Amino acid sequence: MGVGEVAFYLKEMTLQDIDLMRPILREMGKKGIPLLLHTNETIGHSYPGKGMTPLERFYELILSFPNLPIILGHWGGGLLFYELMPEVAKTMANVYYDTAASPFLYSKKIYFIACQLVGIEKIFFGSDFPLILPRRYFKELEESGLPKQDQEKILGLNFSKRFDTFFKFDNFLFFK
Repeated sequence: MGVGEVAFYLKEMTLQDIDLMRPILREMGKKGIPLLLHTNETIGHSYPGKGMTPLERFYELILSFPNLPIILGHWGGGLLFYELMPEVAKTMANVYYDTAASPFLYSKKIYFIACQLVGIEKIFFGSDFPLILPRRYFKELEESGLPKQDQEKILGLNFSKRFDTFFKFDNFLFFK
């Protein structure tokens, strides 16, 4: 159980949008139900689905709901780099990052660098299928230099461990 991918494609997310979502996000936070937000970098090449919401707005939402588990799509649009700031890292305690669209956005070094920045446990596999087939991610992950056990954490163990209250798996399978 979770909500997402919540995206603002045609306009940026505003403070008024956050206020409109407040009742449901507050309830989700109380119950530990995760929210997946579509985030993207605001610089670089243009592409279909690239939103206009500045990273600061996502940070404002995170500040407003400290108990809400939030998964930021597409490596959080680079928001993870701000976790080098201690006050940001503390604020982002319930924030996780998915790998969706990674091959289009970053070099495969992102896996190793992200692990160093935020810790392996905060990274979840996301594919953006059917845009990109999962095997492309598997290849990049294998070539990233991460140990096999860290690759398995990204491919599902992290998510399963964090959200096992909502997502029960009798047999967890890794796709190859």
